[in-house]
Amino acid sequence: MREELLALAKLAEMDDSARDIDAELKQIPQSLEELRDNVQTLETMLAHERQQLEEAEQLKAQQGTELKERNEGLQRARKKVAQASSIREADAGEREVEANRRSIKEREDELGRIGQAIEAKTASLAEREKDFEEAKSVLQSKEESSKTRIAELEEQRGKLLDGREGLAAKVPKSVVKRYERLKTGITNVVIIISDGTCTGCRMALPPQLTIELQRANDLHQCPHCRRIIIHKKVIED
Repeated sequence: MREELLALAKLAEMDDSARDIDAELKQIPQSLEELRDNVQTLETMLAHERQQLEEAEQLKAQQGTELKERNEGLQRARKKVAQASSIREADAGEREVEANRRSIKEREDELGRIGQAIEAKTASLAEREKDFEEAKSVLQSKEESSKTRIAELEEQRGKLLDGREGLAAKVPKSVVKRYERLKTGITNVVIIISDGTCTGCRMALPPQLTIELQRANDLHQCPHCRRIIIHKKVIED
């Protein structure tokens, strides 16, 4: 069991040395995904604002058409007043003139509001497009640099973990499975101790366990933090 524990200790030492690299390899895709989400969000907002601007332009055109029609109606109404042959016809014409004037005023006011909205939306859209282009540029640059960085990290990782499979083959599969399972939840899974204290959680170990650890006849875990513990003498002997 001593040789198996020694192999496990070396295996854990390898994995610990590559831990920061593994963390960065995991973080890089996450960062890229966040940037992609940001670009997608900006693109969606852009499409929405473009649609709003288009609808405002259509409404402006519609109001412009109606204003033209009201102006034409006003001219017709004035002509009726001028050609009226009776007071009744003149009064009816005047009412029609006034109705068209009110309608024209409403259309002109509405066109003013729409024009202001279009102006504000156009400015907002320009800023949004600028943000979108900047975000795309950042994403493209990050994707390119990430490829280079990932290649560097994988090369470093390969060197650090060279021989890992051979070490793992010296450890019982059940122990490797336990080690891998523990590794998903805690760091420094395998702890080398030199006295009666677990250096992983700083808790004192039972005296009998310390003795068992020095004998190296079995695999032991800290009763407090569940890390695998190996006595320093096992590594040095």
